[in-house]
Amino acid sequence: MRIAGYIIAFLLVSLVSGCVVGERELSQIQGGKAVSMDQAITEYLENNIIPIPPPTGVKTFAAYDLLGVSENGNEKTAYLLADIRTYGVDPSIGIGPRSASFLPEALILKEENGSFTVIGYRQPGDGVYHWPDVKEIFPEEYHEMILDYHKTGKGQELEQSIREKVNRYLKAIGLENTV
Repeated sequence: MRIAGYIIAFLLVSLVSGCVVGERELSQIQGGKAVSMDQAITEYLENNIIPIPPPTGVKTFAAYDLLGVSENGNEKTAYLLADIRTYGVDPSIGIGPRSASFLPEALILKEENGSFTVIGYRQPGDGVYHWPDVKEIFPEEYHEMILDYHKTGKGQELEQSIREKVNRYLKAIGLENTV
């Protein structure tokens, strides 16, 4: 019984320590500067939507098409279609695409002093749950846009935007490769 108490205490201390480090890292990233809605959305898509962190040498990039925003006090819900892709960015494992996801998302943002933070999101389920979830999550005015998005050609624009981001990143880390 005594050992179980030590294990529980150790786990609680570890959990609390991890939360404090996470908060410290977030404030260092923001550095006291206001975070625009675009920055907050892009950072969230690149760091939080795909549930498994990419392996070493692989980085996540995202672009999105903002369909609209609804407001409720200092909270906003951004309705968007997100293109999220992972790319190998290390020559030892290969430079190039690894995975891609194209998802409708509803991100909930909080605005304080002109700075935005994503505090949650809603995403339709897979398979037979997808369309009923889209109807539940998104206002009716966006349903047709989501359903017919593939016909607009905007998907290729998002993909090209991501390729440009990847190429800028590769150049910034000293690689002349392009994707």
